[in-house]
Amino acid sequence: MSAISHRDNPGIIGFGVLRAHFLLLVFTAIASLADGTVTVTRMNRLSSCGFAAVARGGRTTQCRLASGRRRVLPLQQTPFASDYHAPVMSQECINALLSAASAANGSAGRPVFVDGTLGGGGHSAALLQKLRETSLDNKSRALVIGIDRDPEAIAAATHRLQPYVEDGSFLAIRSNFDNLEVALESHGIPKVDGLLLDLGVSSHQIDVPERGFSFSKDGPLDMRMAQDQQESSSLSAADIVNNNNAQEIQRILSRHGEEPRSKRIAEAIVDHRPLITTRDLVAAVASVVPERAKARRMGRTATLARVFQALRIAVNKEDDALQKVLISSAPAIVGPGGRLVVMSYHSLEDRVVKQVMKRGYVGRERREIEDQKDVYGNYIGPPRPWKQLGKMVKAAETEVEINSRARSAVLRIAERQTDP
Repeated sequence: MSAISHRDNPGIIGFGVLRAHFLLLVFTAIASLADGTVTVTRMNRLSSCGFAAVARGGRTTQCRLASGRRRVLPLQQTPFASDYHAPVMSQECINALLSAASAANGSAGRPVFVDGTLGGGGHSAALLQKLRETSLDNKSRALVIGIDRDPEAIAAATHRLQPYVEDGSFLAIRSNFDNLEVALESHGIPKVDGLLLDLGVSSHQIDVPERGFSFSKDGPLDMRMAQDQQESSSLSAADIVNNNNAQEIQRILSRHGEEPRSKRIAEAIVDHRPLITTRDLVAAVASVVPERAKARRMGRTATLARVFQALRIAVNKEDDALQKVLISSAPAIVGPGGRLVVMSYHSLEDRVVKQVMKRGYVGRERREIEDQKDVYGNYIGPPRPWKQLGKMVKAAETEVEINSRARSAVLRIAERQTDP
C-alpha cells in the first residue's frame, strides 16, 4: 500500500490545524484579559462561524469572530452598563415608556415613571438621560422612581444616579414590586405614566458567590433577593431542599423549572442531604444527570439552570409577586394611555405576562369571560385593562454578542385602557 500524501489529501490535516488554531485563539483571548478588559488580538482565518468565550470580571460573553483583526467586546460596552449590571434592550424599553400619550403630549401634572426592578439603575439612567434630552423634561421635570427589594441594588443605583437624586428627578424606594401601590401612596403618587419591569436576576447577584444564585460558583445555598430580609420568616434555598420531602421538592422543580427529571433529582437531593452550598446541590444533581446528552436541554448545564431557577422562584415567591403586580398593582397605578413594559427571561414568566396583557388575568378560572362574544365573534365582555402593542421584541444580535444574557429576553408592551 502506497503512503498517502498530505498534498494528495489535505483534509487529513484539516482537523488538526483547526484544533491548533482554536487552542491558539482561546489562549490568546485568555492572555488578553488585563485589568478586566479585552484587547485587540490578531487571528488567522478560521471560519465565518467561529466563536470565542471570553470571561470578564467573572462574566462570560460569547462573540462571533470573522477573519482578520477583531475586538472581543467587553460586557460594559452595553449601553448604560455598570459593574453592577448590564441592562438589556435599554433603548427599546425607554422608547416604549415614552410612547405613552400622557408622556408624549405632556400630562396634566408631573410625568412619573416607575422602574419596578431598579437593579444597578441602568434602565433608570437611560430614561433620565432621555428625559433631559426631550421637551417633556423642560416643561415639567419628570420623576423617575426606582423600586427594588435588594438593599445592595438601592445603594448602587442611588450612588450612580446621585445628580438626579439631588435635583429631585430620581427617587429610590426599597420595596418589592408587588407592593407598588403602598410604596407610591406613601409618597403621595396615585398614578404614573409608565411602569417598567425587568424580571430575573441582575448580573451582580449572579456574579457574587455569596448570593448563591449561580451553579458555576461555590457559595452558600441562599438565593434570597435580599439577604437581610425584612420578613423574618423568609426561607433560603438551603431551607427548602433540607426541610421538605421529595414530593414537595419535585413539585417545586416541576412547577417553577418545568424540569423533566424532577422526581429523580428530588430524590437525589434528599439522598445527599444536608446541602449547605451551591456545590452540594450541583453534586446532588450531577449524581443523576449526565454531563452531556443528545438533546441539549437534557444535559447537566441546562438541567442545573432549571433547578436553580425553580429554587430561586420558590425562595422569593416570584410567581405570586409577578401575578399580583400585573393583575392588581399595575392596573391601579398606571393611568389611562400609560405604558406597561415587561421584559421576561423564561417561558413561565412570559406566559403570565402574555396572558395578563391579552386578557387581564391568568389561568382558566375566568375563561367564561372569553366566551362573551357577539354573533360576529367580537368580544363584548367586561373591558380589558390592557391593549397589547405590537408583537414581542427580542434583543438585536449585536447586543447578544456583547451580553449573552440578552439572548433569552422577551419584551412585551401594553397600553392602559380607559376605565368604564
